[in-house]
Amino acid sequence: MTFFSKFSQTAFHTFGKKSRSLMAASVLSAAIGLGAITSLTLLPNAAHAQSADISPEMIKKIETYMGDITTLRADFVQISSDGGAAEGKLYMQRPGKMRFEYNPPAQILLVSTGHDFIYYDKEINAPTYFDIDETPAGIILAENISLTDKVKIVDYRHTAETIRVELVRKSDPGAGSVTLVFAESPMQLRQWIVTDPTGIETTVTLFNTEEHVSLDPELFKFDRIWPNQRN
Repeated sequence: MTFFSKFSQTAFHTFGKKSRSLMAASVLSAAIGLGAITSLTLLPNAAHAQSADISPEMIKKIETYMGDITTLRADFVQISSDGGAAEGKLYMQRPGKMRFEYNPPAQILLVSTGHDFIYYDKEINAPTYFDIDETPAGIILAENISLTDKVKIVDYRHTAETIRVELVRKSDPGAGSVTLVFAESPMQLRQWIVTDPTGIETTVTLFNTEEHVSLDPELFKFDRIWPNQRN
């Protein structure tokens, strides 16, 4: 099973429900408090296109912005087209490091240590490990950001307020896609949408974003909690 298909199966806290469903496999995303969800304006979706007309200058602009990010901290809201939703805090340190902390009642932690991307279910004490390059996060966390090397642009939309770029991996374009959405003035990563091979979309929207901030290195370490370590 690919990361994209595992990603769509991540356990979400569903609005209006108290129970938490265990996930069937693994990994990635984030969001705001449920009480504030009605006031959140998600960026508009764009219809899928088979080809993209994007200038080399725009590609360079996006690559330069992403490459210049050293650290990032943000709140996030994560919504799936199959009805799930979650919220939490995102921390990122390029290259290679990322942490998603899901708010309770979710018992999920996602950590990229610089080597592994780890999905950890705290409730059953079960980590699942991925190569960072197998995940959508690998596109964002790469040391050298490129929208043309290992990935291919299949859709590009530029409005007065946003830039949207949909990417697939050249090695396995059928495995799913990731769409990066940026505000342009000033340039800022606002959202990404992961689409798995079955068409399920998981949208992660960032807010209260802070770039180039000091982050604790411990955020990007992973120590599995063994049963006898629990209080």
